[in-house]
Amino acid sequence: MSARRWAALSRKRAIIVASILALVCAVGVRIYFVNANATAIEVEHYGMGEWVDLDGAFIYKRDIENTQGYSIKVNSARLMSYNEYIEEYGQDEGNTVEGLDGQSVVCLEVEAKNVGNEDGAIFIFDCKLIPKRKNDYFMYARHLWEESEPNAKDAFHLRLAKDSEYTTFIPYKVNINDEENQIEYKQPITDASFEFIVSNAPVRKVIDVSLSD
Repeated sequence: MSARRWAALSRKRAIIVASILALVCAVGVRIYFVNANATAIEVEHYGMGEWVDLDGAFIYKRDIENTQGYSIKVNSARLMSYNEYIEEYGQDEGNTVEGLDGQSVVCLEVEAKNVGNEDGAIFIFDCKLIPKRKNDYFMYARHLWEESEPNAKDAFHLRLAKDSEYTTFIPYKVNINDEENQIEYKQPITDASFEFIVSNAPVRKVIDVSLSD
């Protein structure tokens, strides 16, 4: 290859490399400015037994949830088995299942109230229970909860009559769905401290939960 051709090829490669570097720098600068100007969501922490006024804060979408006037608190948190939950809160103790006696359920005693709201609701069953290790989350055990609240079958939110209060016992399980074999209720829970996320925006409201003795 002649020296002239080699020099031309080298210049072409240099231009390509420079263009790639410029593009990478431009993308990096854009990401920096987007992150620098992003609005940080305020986080509020509450203790057990403390009322959390939602004041319009929501999980997914403000106008659908309409939590103005709604408040929520966690009175207690207990670790129990599937069968213990059925025996204590279920409508039919005969619905226990052989072998589901491991400590696989975190039961939250949740109290909610509605002051003045005629059409709002709390998307309580989309609230995640996150262990302090924060590398996983526990999900609402819908079918188990329906054993204690049969009239609320297939409900995906908690809607209260205006100016009323209600207490319910919501079970949380590991993040597995296996209705046939119910292996989620064979997975022991060893965590003792959690964060219960009751809203994501415009304020992230968190109830710090510890298992009751």
